[in-house]
Amino acid sequence: MPSNTLTIDNLANSLPASSPIVSATSTVFPLPADHPPMHEHSGGTCPVTGKTHAYCPPQKGDIRSVCPALNTMANHGFIPRDGRNLTFSILFRGLKACYGLSSTLATVLVTGGFLAIGRSPIRIPFISDLSLFRVRNPDGSISPSGVIDLYLIGLHGRVEHDASLVHRNTPDGEKYGPIKIKEGWVPKLVGDIEPRVDGYSPEYSDTDTVDVNPDHKRDPSAVSSSSESSSSSSTKTFINSSEYLSTLVDEADVGRMRARRQHDILPTQLDALHAEIARGEMSIILGVWNSQYQPKHKGKRNSDGNEEKQGIPLPWLLQWLSEERLPEVPVSSSNTEAGTEVSDGTTTPSKSQKTTMWRPNHKQTLRDVISRSQRIRKVAEAAESQAAKP
Repeated sequence: MPSNTLTIDNLANSLPASSPIVSATSTVFPLPADHPPMHEHSGGTCPVTGKTHAYCPPQKGDIRSVCPALNTMANHGFIPRDGRNLTFSILFRGLKACYGLSSTLATVLVTGGFLAIGRSPIRIPFISDLSLFRVRNPDGSISPSGVIDLYLIGLHGRVEHDASLVHRNTPDGEKYGPIKIKEGWVPKLVGDIEPRVDGYSPEYSDTDTVDVNPDHKRDPSAVSSSSESSSSSSTKTFINSSEYLSTLVDEADVGRMRARRQHDILPTQLDALHAEIARGEMSIILGVWNSQYQPKHKGKRNSDGNEEKQGIPLPWLLQWLSEERLPEVPVSSSNTEAGTEVSDGTTTPSKSQKTTMWRPNHKQTLRDVISRSQRIRKVAEAAESQAAKP
């Protein structure tokens, strides 16, 4: 069991870029005796799975956010699995290692995230721990300068926004957005995909639309509900069946998803900044996975003379949003890299085939994200205009 005495953050910065991210901590003060055990990497290994980057859902005492991208990084150990004590360097390196983001894109995202929630991304070892530089969080807790946790990302109206694809809007009077995923909303995304997906039923849209007891509190023992490993049966149908790997999701589909969610929250309207954030977060994952599992007809023309659809596999997107985990891909010479961990996956072309955790094979750039976001915006605005017509 790792020690419950917190160490100095700059230890993470001394590691080579290829080293696993360790849970560098934020202050020199010991944790209370009754504090839950820290879900740290002891020697770079998850204490639950015994592996470095294998999927592990949140454990008691872990913190999660409203962001599936960051939660996925924590669930796979690309940032501290407990979701605590995150610095610029930890998030920057985690984004590059987990998703293959360019240095420019990772810098923009991390710096913007810190500044949006009113935090400095700069951390000076020892000095940032002095009481003079500590910051009081909206819930009354105290953090050193240059250090945040995943929960702070959900500060309402900053990076977090209404009209999320899988989260309820933040209730009036709450400072943080709800962390709990609306499982019944995940299969509704399938209804926004064109051409129509075989097996989709509009009745999915009527399930699980109200949270009786949404989780808004920063209670570590309750946060484990943020990425429950078992999603609704309808979602699992699309995730577990290999036939849906050839069902691709592109910018137009995401545009329709965004338009539907905007319509759901009327008369409230997202402002321009948060509408751009909402498009951008989906644009990133479209770019990260776009080159994977393309159908054999890629680049060919259909009967109308249009190029065949390209995008990301539907099961990957649904699993990422509902379970906050990376997909499994078949083990082959083309996608097996040093250090990958083979496990029994669900989104596999053959259930008998060994799989390995997906790893990035190209760099995702800021330019590409902006371009995709513009295409999402065009479709979303057209869909919103059409829906507004009498």
